[in-house]
Order: sequence, then C-alpha cells, then structure tokens
Amino acid sequence: MKKKVISFGAVALLASTLLVGCGNTSSNSTDDSRTEVSMLIGKEEIAKQLDETIDKYNTSQEEYEVKIIPLAGQNATEKITSLYASKNAPVLMNTGVYTELAQWKDKFLDLSDMDLVQHIDQKYLDAGTVDGKVIGIPATIEAFGFLYNKDVLDEAVGGNFDPNSVKSREDLEILMGKIDQLDEKSAIEVSPLDWSLGAHYTNLFFTNQSEEQGERAKFMTDMQGGIVGLSENQVFQNWVDTFDMMKTYNSAAKSPLSADYDSATLALANGDVGLWFMGNWAYPQLKEANPDANIGILPVPLSNEPNAYGNTQISIGVPQTWGIDATQATEEQQAGAKDFLTWLYEDEVGQDYYVNKMGFIPINDNAKVEPTNELSKQILQYLKEDRSLEWMNAHYPPTAFPSMGASLQKYLADDIDRTELAKEIEDYWKTSAE
Repeated sequence: MKKKVISFGAVALLASTLLVGCGNTSSNSTDDSRTEVSMLIGKEEIAKQLDETIDKYNTSQEEYEVKIIPLAGQNATEKITSLYASKNAPVLMNTGVYTELAQWKDKFLDLSDMDLVQHIDQKYLDAGTVDGKVIGIPATIEAFGFLYNKDVLDEAVGGNFDPNSVKSREDLEILMGKIDQLDEKSAIEVSPLDWSLGAHYTNLFFTNQSEEQGERAKFMTDMQGGIVGLSENQVFQNWVDTFDMMKTYNSAAKSPLSADYDSATLALANGDVGLWFMGNWAYPQLKEANPDANIGILPVPLSNEPNAYGNTQISIGVPQTWGIDATQATEEQQAGAKDFLTWLYEDEVGQDYYVNKMGFIPINDNAKVEPTNELSKQILQYLKEDRSLEWMNAHYPPTAFPSMGASLQKYLADDIDRTELAKEIEDYWKTSAE
C-alpha cells in the first residue's frame, strides 16, 4: 500500500479500465454466460500485476469473470460510499481494517465459515473481525521502514553492508553521511505523500511510546483527551530529530514537496539514492524498474541508545482486508468473489501470482508458494525474531493521516517549526473523537 490501510495509499487505479457491471446491475458479462464479479481495489503500485493475476483467473475457469472498478480519483471509502448510495456496490472490495472496516459491518458478508479463514492466524484475522465476525479477510502483511539499495550501501561502507549494524539514530546518520559522500548519489529520498508521512511515519511516534500494547493504546486515548503535551514527550522529540536528519539528507531538499513516488522508485532501483522511507508494497515496481536491484529494509531508529525499543524493529501489519457485499450482490456473484479469493490464497497457480507477481507475503498456514525475493524473506526473518512494531495507524480515525500528513508536509517544507508541528498534531487529536 502505498500504502499501507487502503485509504493511506489509495489513488486512481487502472484508469483505463471501464466501470462495467458493478454490484448486481448485471449477473452476466456481455461476452458470455459467466457471472460477472466487480472488484474495487486501490493499490496503484501493483496495477499491472493485478491485471495479469485477474486475467489468469478469468482464463482458468469458465464460471466467473472478475472486472476492476477504477477509483477515479477517490479513496476506497469515498468510492464504496458513493457506489452503495447509487445501488451499484462492488461485489468484492479491498478496504481497510479495524475501525475503517467496521463502518461496513451491516453491508459485508460474514466470511467466518470460509475454509481459507481457518488457515489464517487469529492475530491477522483480528484486523478483519467486527463484532466477532470475520467480515474482512486479511489481504497480506506489509512492512515499512527504510528500503535500501544494497549495492549502494555496500559501496558506502566499503564492503558487505550489514543491516544489523544500524542500531541507533547515530548509526543511521553515519550511514547517510557515507552514502552522501559517494559520487552522484544521495543518501535518502523522502516522498512527501500525506499517507506516507501521515500514516506511516507518524506510526513510529505512536508505536514507540511503549513496548506494551495497552500503554500505546492509552497514549492515543490521552491524545484524544488533550492531556498529552508533545513538547514534553521524549519520543516525539526523538521522532522529529530523526525526521530532521531525513530532511537534511533528502535528495529533494531544495524542493521537498516536488518529489514524487515514481521518481523515488526509479532512484532507488537504479542506485541514485541509498534509502527510501517506504514499504515492501513498492517491490514489484522497483524490480520492474531494475530487475537487478538488490533491495532490503532497515528500521527507523528514533533514539541514540543502541538497541533501544523501536530502533531495531520494523513496522509490520495487515494493510487491507477483502470484503464481499451482502446487500446488493446476487448469490452467484458472492460465490464468484469467494471462488476468486480461494483461488488466490489456496490454489498453487493463484498463490504463485499472489506471491511472485503481486509481491504479497502469504499469511495462511497452508501456503504452497513461499516468497523467493530477498525483501520478503528479510521481513519474515524480522517476524521470526520478534522484531516488529504494531501498526498503530490501523486504529487512527479516518481523518488522522490526511491531517497529520499535511502538518508534516508543512514541516518538511519549513513552513512551520517543531513547536507549531506539535501544536497542529495536538489540536487534531483533541477534536478527532468528535
């Protein structure tokens, strides 16, 4: 995802795809007698790979035909809302988790009895469970941090770069300095996207508040209650210090809001920059830009204390879930949506596309295809070593990432200072529960 919850990175997807046969407006496609299943998804970074996956499914059987609905400039929530209002709801929807998903609890099917659900660990199913019912099947797990081009970092350190060597902000600054000294290389690309800054970078501030989940949740509640002063919060100060360092070494420092996702993809893939604050959802595009790119992921250390909590962990979570319409779709369309998901998760061909085309990390215990790319294997190793940070952004109110993202954009462009940044974030959370 880009993003990571679907609205965090949702932008217009597959704009060339025509909006055909949404909801129950047509049980059959115009080409044959197959039942048409409309799908809404907002992962622009895998548009090409998703097209190929759907084409493979559509040609693998003769009963159903999946067709994409483009977002057309809206985010997933906006699009779903408008389509339900027009009685033209999608059959299959890739949408959010936790509170974002809960808004559809009266419109989505209970999928708890699906066989594939029985093979997914409860810690992932929680993201799609509302009132004890699984109404959203977790799409995958994703991780974000500093993606890095290993060839660049090898050159910078004069040998084989060890990702475990970065244990503090000071270690990170030394590494950035070494990259910056290379000819025609920049240390880091900072993408000024509201979802990247407002959902993903802010997650580090919230999740680093405590090693205890209950304390992290309490901190968010206290922010809403207006009883937290960020100027006195050491994690906040550390968080801004790391961001200041990113600003200093940013390849687009002279025009920080002009940088875009596609240019950053090319820059990292081709070795023009060493680091990019982003997630593994960008991997398919990175490999398409340069099949030889050697991509890894680093934590984002906030403090100068080596191995302190958060310094050596990466943020890993469920970014989206699959929901199926319960109110407007026909039974045949619902069956088609379930068939596609079953094929994607449990059929060996479907899993090959899921893992090797779309770059997803499988979360079902009966997976037949395991990731072969080094980035996915590295993320799985972080999980194995219990070096993951909670996605607190999955619990944000819907307006949180746009608001905080806008504030961080202003700070990135030096339009506000640290004190003003703290006040804007405090002011947002005081009103977020209203």
